[in-house]
Amino acid sequence: MIQNNLAAAYSDRIRGDRAENLEVAITHYHQALLVYTQSDFPQDWAMIQNNLACVYYHRIRGDRAENLEVAIAHCNNALLVRTQSDFPQQWATTQNNLAAAYSNRIRGDRAENLEAAIAHDHNALLICTPENYPLDCLQTSRSLANLAWDNHDFTLAIQGYELAIKSVEQSRNWVIDEERRQEILRESIYVYERIIQAYLNIGEIGKALEYTERFRCQRLVELMASDVLNAGGEIDPDVQALLIDYEELQQRINSLRFSSQTEATPALTGSRRLPDGEVLAANQAEIQKLEAQKQQVWKQLRRYDPVLAGQIQVEHLNLDQMQELIENDTTALLSFYTTNDDTYIFILLKDQIPQVYTCQGQGFEIFQKWIAENWFIPYIGANVEWRENMGSFLQELAQRLQLKDLIYQYLTGIEELIIVPYLWLHQMPFAALPIDGMETFHQDETFHRNVSTSVGNEGKTRVDGETRGLVIGKKSQPKVTVTPTTYLGDLFRIRIVPSCQILYYCQQRPPIPNQPTMGIVEDATEDLLFTRYECETLAQSYGVSADKRLQGRKATVTEYQTLASQVQILHSSHHATSNLMQPLDSYLVLGDGSLTLSQLISPGWRMPNLSDVFACCCEVNFSLNKLTDDLLSLATGFICAGARNVVSTQWSVEDLASALLAIFYYNFRQAGMSRSQALQQGQIKLRNLTGEEFARNYQGEIGKSLQQQHDQAMTRRNHAKVKGDVTECQKWRDLADKIQVQQQRLQLLAQEKQPFSHPYYWAGFVSQGLA
Repeated sequence: MIQNNLAAAYSDRIRGDRAENLEVAITHYHQALLVYTQSDFPQDWAMIQNNLACVYYHRIRGDRAENLEVAIAHCNNALLVRTQSDFPQQWATTQNNLAAAYSNRIRGDRAENLEAAIAHDHNALLICTPENYPLDCLQTSRSLANLAWDNHDFTLAIQGYELAIKSVEQSRNWVIDEERRQEILRESIYVYERIIQAYLNIGEIGKALEYTERFRCQRLVELMASDVLNAGGEIDPDVQALLIDYEELQQRINSLRFSSQTEATPALTGSRRLPDGEVLAANQAEIQKLEAQKQQVWKQLRRYDPVLAGQIQVEHLNLDQMQELIENDTTALLSFYTTNDDTYIFILLKDQIPQVYTCQGQGFEIFQKWIAENWFIPYIGANVEWRENMGSFLQELAQRLQLKDLIYQYLTGIEELIIVPYLWLHQMPFAALPIDGMETFHQDETFHRNVSTSVGNEGKTRVDGETRGLVIGKKSQPKVTVTPTTYLGDLFRIRIVPSCQILYYCQQRPPIPNQPTMGIVEDATEDLLFTRYECETLAQSYGVSADKRLQGRKATVTEYQTLASQVQILHSSHHATSNLMQPLDSYLVLGDGSLTLSQLISPGWRMPNLSDVFACCCEVNFSLNKLTDDLLSLATGFICAGARNVVSTQWSVEDLASALLAIFYYNFRQAGMSRSQALQQGQIKLRNLTGEEFARNYQGEIGKSLQQQHDQAMTRRNHAKVKGDVTECQKWRDLADKIQVQQQRLQLLAQEKQPFSHPYYWAGFVSQGLA
């Protein structure tokens, strides 16, 4: 036994010469065989034979061909004892080793060697099934599939990769730690990509599409599949206790994080005012401690999830179920998938066989990394340049995806697209992809100052167009030289969904009453100057009662939850912040703190009667897209919580443009349009809105709203002056000055030809879910 252990140590030894270490290992194995004979210790003898086979397989010295022959001989010796009936698992291990030896064998006929390797892998898989030994099955089936792949036998490769995927999914089902489940998926991306490519190689497009959907957004799919999250029954008492602990920890974090903000202090920078440096530094250690406690409670809470606990197995959609998602002959589903070599666009129409369009050469390194480097990174680190280059970037993206050819070949007669993006494509404004021509935007420095936002530790928030450093008298919008351009959003109504499975769950939810009620959450931090006009207009149009309209600091987390459970349409217009490194900590900024994504997808936030959410906030559908293709954003959080459709944003949107777009959207909805059509027409209307039309139809009411806010700010300033509170007095003076700047900006907008034509203003909104 000691000799065997020494051999094992030398075979794995890092120091010394690798070739010499293997020779020493062989010596010690032979020493062990002096005692471990076949007659006296048959099991131990067979073990040593198997181990010697492994060493000879990796041996460096000697003739490679001869070493492989010796390895095969030792494996066959081991099988004299390791029979399938007596020692099935050890028999399978040796069969697997024989398969490796024969697949690399130099002597003999190559075709016969490959057949032998395949036969031995098949033998091993008789024992190593996904249900019993998923890790061993993964290793063996992947080896078999790779062997078949290299031999261009894609049918056999598919059989192997199917077993490998079943093994991956079984391993995930046995794990109750959510992060480890994601790691298992990340480690196995290779087998999903290979099976998709193999099915495409044999022309089975439908099966390839099924596996793209089987892979993507599994964490989000599992969240939506859980009865704990979506059922209408009572919450388990243990879960309820954890929810209370979680909410209390979040309240304590909010109290520390925003402790220096008084109840009526507007955030003059356009984002929620944070505590000053000294207060934040003093509280930071305690905040980190509470965050760590919150994460532990979250992990405990998730362990009660039926999917993680193994009580529920997610059933993946087949092709027929995916086609049922397509409601009519004028709708097409486009599902994107990128391999190492190419990007595929699967085209699915109602009652027709699926098609695929290949963007050759647009693989992961060339295409997906190009998006990250030229869109995501500039957005985070050089926001002005990101906006400045938006037009040319979207033009190149459309060319890389070959959209003109795609439309010509497959989308004749189609009016609506259901788009399932992949990886960085989730962040793309598909509606703004140009099909022909290109708009060239010449922004002067004033424009850059008008729409710039700072990027800090708290991320980005909705921009209120406050014109930092605005030079009065200069143009405040981009100068536009227009070459006639047709955008993808002009040709098609567009819905974006994270996956077909998530759209399926939305369709399975029961219908909403024909006369839904609206609730409004409005400017919780009292610093978005155009939100009052937006929400007042909607309140009048929909007859929203005062108790269904949360204004300013009254929009607390508790009141938000109550309102969301009472209404079917929720218009949420305030700040939001995405957290790229910890997406579950992305949050909506409310009057008394924050509502995080982790709260939103917890069992305590069931909203089964919620039909629509219009989240007119920043970055509600913005996330860092990892290899597992899970889009964890506040928008998908609303879908998990029960919403059938969510209109949300992909970047930090400008306040005035957002207010107008929201009003246009609801007007078109009231006119009878579907959600996707209302958003399409709203974006077109905002884009084409002339300065003259703006002045005639909107400037007056918006100006009145600003004047009211100016008068209120001056009143508060005077009260503070009487009290001798210099700080408060200055705050309200600054706000009044800010409003005056915006009043002058309205005059400048009226002079522009099309003040909101740049995609930055209108393309950041997307519709997710049902039409």
